[in-house]
Amino acid sequence: MYEEDEVIACVRLEDGEVRVYPLGREEAHRANVPHIVVRVLGFSEDGLILVQKRSKLKRSNPGRYTDTASGHVSPKEALSPDGLFKAAERELIEEMGVRGRLSFFMGPLYDEDDNEVNYVFLALVGGVPSFSDEVDAEGSGFMTPDRLRAMLSSEDFVPMAKALWQRFLEKYPERDDIRELALGFVEGGGRDILERAVSEELRSLLIRMGGFKGESLEDG
Repeated sequence: MYEEDEVIACVRLEDGEVRVYPLGREEAHRANVPHIVVRVLGFSEDGLILVQKRSKLKRSNPGRYTDTASGHVSPKEALSPDGLFKAAERELIEEMGVRGRLSFFMGPLYDEDDNEVNYVFLALVGGVPSFSDEVDAEGSGFMTPDRLRAMLSSEDFVPMAKALWQRFLEKYPERDDIRELALGFVEGGGRDILERAVSEELRSLLIRMGGFKGESLEDG
């Protein structure tokens, strides 16, 4: 969820070092500036996957299927693993109305189409979703891996979200695999990996981007 004058975390290199700086959301998008986004892939203890369909009233990607929840982060949140975890948790609650136990999954991943630097989290969620008005409630909800796999072949997804769900299903292809993931799930897992991701790996990514060309999910 965002306000028209929302300030988001943008990134660039200065003297070879990463600088996170504030910029208005509209200005960042208009100027095509790289900015940080968190994405959440949610699943349940009984091996179901929580998928969101965006409202048709959304300005970007209206009516398309996407990850469980996603959103921009503030400059302060972008500076630390704790901040990124909190941002991911906030987006999950705001958009889907559920809480989850989060762990870091992968990133930073660069989306050249939207100039997003993505950090991706897994969330073991419980309870019944209570969707925000940014979400198409009829098209969103828990589903089996088989159903999601079929949808990825037939339905319109946000490209980054589609690639992430495909990666998730490669690692956890069956409902029993997701149940096993839930049984061994460690809240806050991957924090050390995320620590490197927001420092060394982000710096390397920005260096490789050059003219805003970076590492995509397919490259990694």
